[in-house]
Amino acid sequence: MSTHPAQPSGHEVRSAKTRSQLIDAAIEVIGAVGYQGASTRALAKTANTTLSAIPYHFGGKKELYIAAAHMIADYAADRFKEAVSVLEDGDGPDKAIRLEQAFTNFLHVILENAEPHSWTSFVARCTYDNDEAFAIIYERAVAPLIERLVRAAGEISGRVPDDEALRLRISAMVTAIISFRFLRGILLRGMAWTELQPGSVGQIEGMIRDLCRSDFLAIHRNQ
Repeated sequence: MSTHPAQPSGHEVRSAKTRSQLIDAAIEVIGAVGYQGASTRALAKTANTTLSAIPYHFGGKKELYIAAAHMIADYAADRFKEAVSVLEDGDGPDKAIRLEQAFTNFLHVILENAEPHSWTSFVARCTYDNDEAFAIIYERAVAPLIERLVRAAGEISGRVPDDEALRLRISAMVTAIISFRFLRGILLRGMAWTELQPGSVGQIEGMIRDLCRSDFLAIHRNQ
């Protein structure tokens, strides 16, 4: 009996390609005009496929929208998990230093701007609408990030994880870091920068470290 895995058929390959093209189109079009403004005709045209491909592969526009959110959520969850993986290093440096590193790792993920611009617009749209798509992205990517940071901060400060003051401060820091991606214009104009240079990123990183060491989180390095 052969132990080689079965190769996907030509139909399966074409189907997967069409699904991927439709998801990319949904992110691009909905990011540009919003869910309500995105017609199925525009989605199909951008994906270079037929109108019937949307109900065939997803059931409808809403299901395609949700599939796009799942794809972004899974990607973001992996990136965020990697950013805070330093917190699991039991043999590493002081816990407070590792918390600083987790925050700065997350900052670099946000500032890398490695993903297509349409992703930022898509997430900004569904975040503003606070809809089902954003709920998916939040629950699968953002919430685990916040929970891990809160738990780490609680272990260092002696506060319980459901301490509202601690949760508020961690959530505020995560929100502020994310804003460097979605509200970049405020930072650039406020600092009279044309773009983020390595030196300016270093200044932002220093600010994040200062917040971690200040009374804002009431967490300090071991002396």
